Amino acid sequence: MMQGAAARGAEEGQGGIAFVTVTFRDELELLRLQARSLAAFLPEALVAEILVIVNDRDEAGVGAAVEAMRPDYGPHAGKLRVVGATDLFRWDAGPGGAASFLRRMQALHPRLAFRSPGLAWRGHGGWKIQQACKLLAFRAVRAEWVVLLDSKIHFLTPVDRSEFFAADGKPRIICKDRADANQAWLDSSFRRMGLDRSAAGVRVVNGIMPFVVRTQLLREVSETVEADVGPLQVFFAVHRKDETEVMLINAYCCARHGGLEAEFDTARPLPPVIMRNTPPAVVEESIRRVEAGESTLALHRAAVARLSEDQRARLAALWQRTGLVRTEAELGQLFSVRDSEAAA
Repeated sequence: MMQGAAARGAEEGQGGIAFVTVTFRDELELLRLQARSLAAFLPEALVAEILVIVNDRDEAGVGAAVEAMRPDYGPHAGKLRVVGATDLFRWDAGPGGAASFLRRMQALHPRLAFRSPGLAWRGHGGWKIQQACKLLAFRAVRAEWVVLLDSKIHFLTPVDRSEFFAADGKPRIICKDRADANQAWLDSSFRRMGLDRSAAGVRVVNGIMPFVVRTQLLREVSETVEADVGPLQVFFAVHRKDETEVMLINAYCCARHGGLEAEFDTARPLPPVIMRNTPPAVVEESIRRVEAGESTLALHRAAVARLSEDQRARLAALWQRTGLVRTEAELGQLFSVRDSEAAA
């Protein structure tokens, strides 16, 4: 008999999915690529809603830029909602007192936390606040299931529900052996849930998107952490040690549901990924894989400038053939993407 998410998925899980992406100004060109890929390769019945969460110091300006992309979502255009990160945050969670007041002031004014300024919400670093946004997406999502994305991810072939759910109904996520995981992320996240790393089992989450999760599970994890440390955005902005959003989900499943496999199918293979520090041989392999028909590519904005001329030409041919890039000007904008936050 199926248990946990598998059984619930078989009974309830044939509706549409919420696709959620957290973005900021530097990623708008990559977001447009993603929007067109959703339009081209995701069937209408699969998509309940599309949420783009704006994690930027200029929420209004970037939000307007995302709204201007609505036609790029094609048949899903009417399902797009643009949400400011601020709209997801609450200040009344967790213990009160002087410590909570100080944390709030540090979150509102990063220099009080002695942190370097960044480009995201309230001038914080984007990656940290992005994690809070992903966990807190439950406050805006209306669908039962969420696919968490990054702007760097786009689809390159048609996909259906089996891309996100196994035959038994469990959501498919990308995992790795526990020994290969970032041990600091693992230890900090499991300690936050009252466990040590030995509770993790053999496989743990990788952290690469897409990450498919029940909306209710995002709520449970967020509220568990907030009950202990206060508002989640303050925790990630100022007081996070090495916890990550997906490793906290992993730890919560081990603490409350007996293990990650009770809620997830952990056998999804690693898709082609080109990150800031991806070795050249792996970059080349990733491009070959998408040329051969892999369904997704994760291309980090910092990696764009490092692509060779041959690699750029091959990606350009793929994007143009699939209709994701339509003009030479758009191609030029994509290849001019820079990682300004790394220099901030």
